[in-house]
Amino acid sequence: MKVVHSDSDTLEFTDEAGMAFMTLTVHRLNAALIANGVTSAEQRRGICENFLFEFAYYHDAGWLQHGDRRVFPMVALATRAAPAEDANLGKIMELHVPTEASSWHEYANGVVSRYFEVQGEGVGELRSGSYGDDE
Repeated sequence: MKVVHSDSDTLEFTDEAGMAFMTLTVHRLNAALIANGVTSAEQRRGICENFLFEFAYYHDAGWLQHGDRRVFPMVALATRAAPAEDANLGKIMELHVPTEASSWHEYANGVVSRYFEVQGEGVGELRSGSYGDDE
């Protein structure tokens, strides 16, 4: 597995992919809010803004104590080979790890604004899936 951990990768790839990840996170949170009776788009947007900013700031600078270690959670992005035989996931080929240049919290409000104002509470052309999904 190749680990990519450079400021240029963070600025050119990881942050762009991170904003897509944040958009999907907002979309899922918004759907959960709707499913639980939050009908006001204004309320949902406020909740999404608050959540995503805090999530993104925690990604950038947060830590937690695990046993005797202080660890810093982060989102890494991987490319995978096709699954072998009947496996669900393929081998990780590249792992893109953010560096100190990452600053997701600076994008958070813009991601939520775009989601609600420009994309009409949708993900646009963004595609995602799970395991063997093609869509």
